[in-house]
Amino acid sequence: MKNRVINDVISHTGKGVHPRIILTGADFERIRATKDPIYEAAKASMFAYADRYMNEPVLEYDIPDGIRLLDVSRGVLSRTLNLGMAYKLTGEVKYARRLYDELANAAAFKDWNPYHFLDVGEMVFSFGLGYDWIYECLSEEERAILRRAIIKHGFDAAMDDYLDRERRRSYRWYQDDPGDNWKFVCNGGITVAALAICDEDDVDREYLSEIIGYAFDNTYRAVRDMYLPDGSYAEGFTYWNYATDYLAFYISALKSSTGTDYGLADYLPVEISAYYVKCMCSNTFRSFNFGDAIEELVCPAIMFWIGKNYGKADITTMRKEQILKDPSIACVRDMFWYIPTESVGLEGRPMGFGSVGGDNASFRAGFLEDDLYAAIHFGDNDAYHCHADMGNFVVEWRKHRFLCDLGQDNYNVPRYRFVYRYRAEGHNTLVINPGEGMDQEQFSICHVDRFSDGADGGDAYAISDISAAYFGKGGMRGIKMTADKKWVIVRDELKLDSSDSGYWFAHTRGEVTLSDDGKSAVIEMGGDKLYLAILGDGEFSVMEAKPLYDGHNQEGQRDNSDVRKLAIRFAGSTDISVAIAPMEDGRIPDNKPADKPLSEW
Repeated sequence: MKNRVINDVISHTGKGVHPRIILTGADFERIRATKDPIYEAAKASMFAYADRYMNEPVLEYDIPDGIRLLDVSRGVLSRTLNLGMAYKLTGEVKYARRLYDELANAAAFKDWNPYHFLDVGEMVFSFGLGYDWIYECLSEEERAILRRAIIKHGFDAAMDDYLDRERRRSYRWYQDDPGDNWKFVCNGGITVAALAICDEDDVDREYLSEIIGYAFDNTYRAVRDMYLPDGSYAEGFTYWNYATDYLAFYISALKSSTGTDYGLADYLPVEISAYYVKCMCSNTFRSFNFGDAIEELVCPAIMFWIGKNYGKADITTMRKEQILKDPSIACVRDMFWYIPTESVGLEGRPMGFGSVGGDNASFRAGFLEDDLYAAIHFGDNDAYHCHADMGNFVVEWRKHRFLCDLGQDNYNVPRYRFVYRYRAEGHNTLVINPGEGMDQEQFSICHVDRFSDGADGGDAYAISDISAAYFGKGGMRGIKMTADKKWVIVRDELKLDSSDSGYWFAHTRGEVTLSDDGKSAVIEMGGDKLYLAILGDGEFSVMEAKPLYDGHNQEGQRDNSDVRKLAIRFAGSTDISVAIAPMEDGRIPDNKPADKPLSEW
């Protein structure tokens, strides 16, 4: 494949013909000529950024944490996307010249910080895209300046990684197996830049062919390692977004430059990852932010890429409807992949999502934004960007995340695995025998053992044996949504020694009120209320969201003072069942479900 690509670029687009990266001249003409509210919203966002950048100074080399140039790389990328698009849509050379000033300035940097190679991946992508989009506005010498920077700071640094030569790196991303999102960002950025300059007379085409081949082989395998059969992504939602963004850039650039992606995207889990996101996020597309994910809207521009690349109008509709509802979320990347089309709904999709052997499950009363939603996470506690959060769950109703996850902490904290947000005590799960050490086994793997999506009219549930996460202590955790879609029940069945003790935890940013006997609690958010009742033994208390062991407090970890947690103390073998329900019109529900063992679910 590697020996074909440059020849394919020349035969498909013509030698010296630009633009050819992601969008061609015909694509820009179509975007200019098409009147569509999605394009209009994206253009408004793009011009706002581009006009602001016209009046800002160029970015300077800065590594404030001693590790990352990443903010600078991303700043250059934002300028490239927005100034470049403003030039292509208006023909106003001022935007192209401002972009060249930014690129020429970064070209003069001493390096692009290959120590943290992610910084190189984002920067070299910017250079490849910018070189291609403003090509006709540059002199031969200006083009040569950009090419030299791409080769010196991008390709030569990448080849050190590809050949595993002696070098200083924070992380050997290319050799790591299976690796993580860096595979898509670094290989994608390198390839885009190679496609942009590969037909120039002063470049070593054999060298670029080697670069393209190493990048493709590594990414091809990463696609098949990181996107799992059910459409889930190994690193959680935030990194699905990041990795898929760069995979979309990579594949789009291959197709626009050569007419093919050489089978890179010919893999069903990439396509169905959009459905996974839809089902595992809440009805407001708010992420279930287990692991290092951020609680955020997860319906990005790459939904348009997936819809376009795989011919799925219903996936395109996901992003389209979000922008029509709130045009302020549109961005320049929406214009890369949006194809105007009639909206297509997701009717017929099950309201329960998951599978036996899977890592996650979700349940909902419907797909309207105010409908009750709950989800649970199991999986691999040693996966990239994981936390010690086996059994973690969230509950949302009326757009309020009543029971929440806290998400990622500060990556620069020295002992990240011991920060509160990483540990089991910082999640909606169990802690058994808390102490100075890890409160879940790092190398444990637990999957869904029993699952029902409720499509038969019965309860929807997911159950897992989570003993492996607790160093072999016997434990089953299940979550279900009742058939009437009124209640969520979380049940734990623990087979422990008489000397064992621990906590059941659930975090919230709402206001908590306990009943006098501690058997129930009410959480209030924005005037809406959620009711929680213990169906068997135990009492609720309210605790601060801070470590049980003072030694785990670290300077620089994120503030959790706006969070509190419901706790149930337990000792020895025990069953814990908590029933959760919305309080319609502020009333406590009167149809509290019976407590049943997991074997009868």
